[in-house]
Amino acid sequence: MKESINLYIADDHQIVIDGLSLLLKSEDKINIIGTAGNGQKAYDDIISLKPDIALLDLRMPEKDGLDVLKGLLLKSETRVIILSMQMERRVMVDAMNYNAYAYLHKNVGKQELIETIYKVNNGEKVINNNKKITEKVVKTFLSPRETDVLKLILSGQSTVEIGEKLGLSTFTVGTHRKNILKKTKANNITNLMKWAVDNHIIEDF
Repeated sequence: MKESINLYIADDHQIVIDGLSLLLKSEDKINIIGTAGNGQKAYDDIISLKPDIALLDLRMPEKDGLDVLKGLLLKSETRVIILSMQMERRVMVDAMNYNAYAYLHKNVGKQELIETIYKVNNGEKVINNNKKITEKVVKTFLSPRETDVLKLILSGQSTVEIGEKLGLSTFTVGTHRKNILKKTKANNITNLMKWAVDNHIIEDF
């Protein structure tokens, strides 16, 4: 673990940024190097400033948190902690799909937040209440778009119908289908359904 942690904070409410900055000010090993009130600035700053860790809200103007995460996937080594009021499983899974290292509710206490920052800096992935994510949870994730396609496949819609519903070409839908089958190792619709049930994909139906 590095001796000091360069931290970036992004939230659409300045009072939250100020509160977090004040909360973490007493931590000698945590150095806040920048803040943003919208997703686009957060994305640009993270690319240029290269913080070790970014605290990121999901609901922000210009770019939401998931879009920021998606954009950072191949362009940044910054480890992102999502700090959000949204605690739906599907949203949490989407964030982890895009390589968030932790997901915490905004009512998290100071000690838990600080512990999570240090754990993430040490390479751990953490969900709410500081539970370390198990290998079973993280070993196979579909992207949010692949999940959309999967749900429509399981509802019996054709490639053409899926493309029309999602605004995608049939080629793109076909590519998603191939990736879904490869990731899930399912060779028929029954196995695909079983995988979706086991991984809580179709609990939203």
